[in-house]
Amino acid sequence: FFFFSKISSRQICITRIDLCAKSIMVSAVLFATTLFAILSTFASAGSNEPSLAWLAENKEKEGVKTLPSGLQYKVLKKGDGAFHPTVDSPCNCHYEGKLIDGTVFDSSYARGSPTSFAPNQVIKGWTEIMQLMVEGDKFEVYIPSELGYGDSGSPPKIGPGDALIFTMEILEIQGGKVPAITCNVVTLENCNEKETAYVKKGQGK
Repeated sequence: FFFFSKISSRQICITRIDLCAKSIMVSAVLFATTLFAILSTFASAGSNEPSLAWLAENKEKEGVKTLPSGLQYKVLKKGDGAFHPTVDSPCNCHYEGKLIDGTVFDSSYARGSPTSFAPNQVIKGWTEIMQLMVEGDKFEVYIPSELGYGDSGSPPKIGPGDALIFTMEILEIQGGKVPAITCNVVTLENCNEKETAYVKKGQGK
């Protein structure tokens, strides 16, 4: 025995539309929630607040120079070389890399042997700074993540968005060379046309 209530066809249509609207609303809420979670994940991967804060504070320290790219460096020892390496010139180098908390993740010093590589074979921060160094130079370099390993990092030692600190020393330029720049590479003050072009090329411009 079935009981049929007296509901007009108009009421049935309205009820169905209402149910459909509720279903669409639920789906929309689920979609928005999922999308927000995905975007939040990407946003958190792309921002490393401790690293950003550390770099902002570090650039104000005595002796630290900041290039237009955001790369920071400090000269620890000035070499007597008269040339910079070309971008594809192998260089015999010593280096040590560490995180902003002081954790060392790689060191040729610890291995007791320098390593040979060209500026165009390494991370962007190294590519830029090596072309501003001469034989005998020893720099401390502070690299934002976009010039290092980016949002993906290099697990397990380097996390997403990590700023990096490198001590770098060019012992010998083993390939092509260009005359050393003597003008201000940060402001380009007193740089001639050729020197300006060289600095900008090293910055990828």
